[in-house]
Amino acid sequence: MNKSKIAQRGGVIIRVLVASATLMFMAGAIVGLLHTYGQKQQVYHRKALAISEYGLLTSLQKIGEQPSWTRGFSKVLYDDGWYEVKIEHMLENDTLLMKVVSTGHFGPVSDSRQCILKLETSGNDSIWVRHSMY
Repeated sequence: MNKSKIAQRGGVIIRVLVASATLMFMAGAIVGLLHTYGQKQQVYHRKALAISEYGLLTSLQKIGEQPSWTRGFSKVLYDDGWYEVKIEHMLENDTLLMKVVSTGHFGPVSDSRQCILKLETSGNDSIWVRHSMY
């Protein structure tokens, strides 16, 4: 073999090694970025869930203090995010129900929690009692 063929063969091997190393580096960088993105999304989801639960608890407290309250909340800032609460009345088999839905937002993520309350009456008094929560 002459020297030029050996040089060409060595040049090809070096190029293949450099290309392989570059691809491996890029794959590692992509995996690292995706892992970081997934961790951020988990944090955002947990924060959105906590914010929605806070909005729901705030609403239930307001209903306990003022049973006729039905306005809900629109875009209340809380803990670097915000929540909104919507209230809907329903009638089921002569029982008045109230659905309270709280949606928490944090970054690009939102999560909701809701509670169904049932109106119970005794004499002239009435009170909202938790029927279900999810």
